Amino acid sequence: MKSSLEYLPNSKREELQEIVKIILDNSSKKTEMILLYGSHATGNWAEERYSGDDGIVYEHKSDFDILVVTSSVESSKKWVVWKRVKKKIQRRKSISTWVSLITIDIRTLNNELKKGRYFYCDIKKEGIVLYDSEKCKLAKAKEMTAEELKEEAEGHYKKWFTSASEFLISFRSNFERNSLNIAAFELHQVTERLFSTTLLVFTGYKPKLHDLEKLYGQVIGQSQSFISIFPQTADFEKQNFDLLKRAYRLTLRYG
Repeated sequence: MKSSLEYLPNSKREELQEIVKIILDNSSKKTEMILLYGSHATGNWAEERYSGDDGIVYEHKSDFDILVVTSSVESSKKWVVWKRVKKKIQRRKSISTWVSLITIDIRTLNNELKKGRYFYCDIKKEGIVLYDSEKCKLAKAKEMTAEELKEEAEGHYKKWFTSASEFLISFRSNFERNSLNIAAFELHQVTERLFSTTLLVFTGYKPKLHDLEKLYGQVIGQSQSFISIFPQTADFEKQNFDLLKRAYRLTLRYG
């Protein structure tokens, strides 16, 4: 795997150094590797600022995609620890780039590589090593055939697109009955599942997220053409997307 970050601006490298330090300082020495993947690893990250017709300046920035490899299943699933790590990163004022962080233990990661799971195989192929304890070794990645990749993508598509379609039917029914809180929640679920469908088809991985803005950012990272799904160049468009984002949290709070 690669380890050089010379192609990144100094500001990006400094942010990544801080992120690595926060992870290592708060993960009880269970972290074996920290890998950067996605657009910042391949060099095609986006940082765009543009003015809408309403005069408002909008910004789109690619996330830092970070994979933390731990020594055991237990350490990778200590949600309290990793929640604390994420909060510390988010609160650090000197880190302006949003961080999408996932954890996996070395045994599971190597099993996924041996199976040829292309999400993890791509990370091994294109990722950048930010930290390595040198206690663990990554397995050789199996190369899946085009037919196997297609079959896996079709399976993801069938499962999650069907789920989204079922929620859409339920949304329409509840909307017609004026059960608006439930309808809003279900429309959120339609959108979340469609984003998940896209990510699974493109990458073979679905993050455990309910935040539509973060999911939207990851989908855009696969193709800029997805920006047109939720245009936000006018106040009306931005407000509608904000309402959809809040539907999950508000419904859980108020029912």
